[in-house]
Amino acid sequence: MSLPHEAVATAWTTQRTATPMLHVDTAACGRTSVATRAAITEHLELEAQLGGYVAEAEAEPATTGARRMLGELLGFGADDVALLDSGSAAAAQLLLAWPFEAGDRVWIAPSEWGPNLAAFKDRGLEAVTLETDDQGLIDLDALQQRLRVERPAIVHLTAYTSHRAVRQPSAEIIEICRAVEVPVVLDTAQALGHVEIPQGAAAVYGTGRKWLCGPRGVGYLAVREGWQQRLIPRAPALDQGGHVRDLESREAYVAGRVGLATALRQHVEMGPAKVRERLAAIGRELRAGLADLPGWSLRDPIDAPGAIVALVPDTDVNLYQFRADLVARKVVTTVSGPERSPLDIVRPMLRLSAHVDFEMDWIPQLRAVLAA
Repeated sequence: MSLPHEAVATAWTTQRTATPMLHVDTAACGRTSVATRAAITEHLELEAQLGGYVAEAEAEPATTGARRMLGELLGFGADDVALLDSGSAAAAQLLLAWPFEAGDRVWIAPSEWGPNLAAFKDRGLEAVTLETDDQGLIDLDALQQRLRVERPAIVHLTAYTSHRAVRQPSAEIIEICRAVEVPVVLDTAQALGHVEIPQGAAAVYGTGRKWLCGPRGVGYLAVREGWQQRLIPRAPALDQGGHVRDLESREAYVAGRVGLATALRQHVEMGPAKVRERLAAIGRELRAGLADLPGWSLRDPIDAPGAIVALVPDTDVNLYQFRADLVARKVVTTVSGPERSPLDIVRPMLRLSAHVDFEMDWIPQLRAVLAA
């Protein structure tokens, strides 16, 4: 079996230094390219020579380019995009600035990211779970019926879950909600650079360190123009006339933003659609290759979307120690515990998430270390 778009894999690999690890942990943090790291260090040198604020002004073309490319990938204009410190920081700023009233309801899927649940509670919001099918996908008919009798303040969707291969029907949900003027907010931390992003959400946010392979410490937030004027920044750092950039921090990791601009450019040059297609094929092949692995069970169907593969141990094993042992054997993975999605995760799972450099001969290697 050959994977599609080998040229994408070649380009991606050429851009990076070789690693002694079998890295199947992109959903945690992708491997940065040589050029991305060079852009970061060059800006840090500029800060040392000119001072941070002068260097930031010099970096404006790069950071403007990052906003433009993010906007194009997300379906927003460059002026609709803010750069923040992380996906979590973006979510926090959005929730603080959104014109909620005490006790407002937020409709979510049961697979919602755990820290988001805590953030809703901290904001005084009530999170209400929507009906789903056996795979965790929101039931569209049930959603329409519910909207006939009540309205939430927002529908919040984790477009692609962190812990397993669930991609919500976000485009259909956005369309259904738009008809009754209910805004949809998308958490795209695991979606951007991985699966297709639907258009039309009121706001989206995420991080650049995962499938885009940007540096840690840089997130993004995009808000539709009609909603920007309704935001109430609690401590605006900039005077952008009510635009989303009022939510940016002045104490920013500018070097990281410059690095993200480079990572975005490389992603765009490789072809986002080709990257998505290859990642989808990798996910299918890896699930198929591990489906009959003794001692483990797949959490999702083989043909589930995207490249995240979730394995549940058949016995009561300490997965955190197992994951540490894998690192010692030069295999990088993540354990998804209940804290990541308390309404969906019953038992900890081992998460594998390869990028486009995945090769078919990784499957027997992974089978060997997982069975050991």
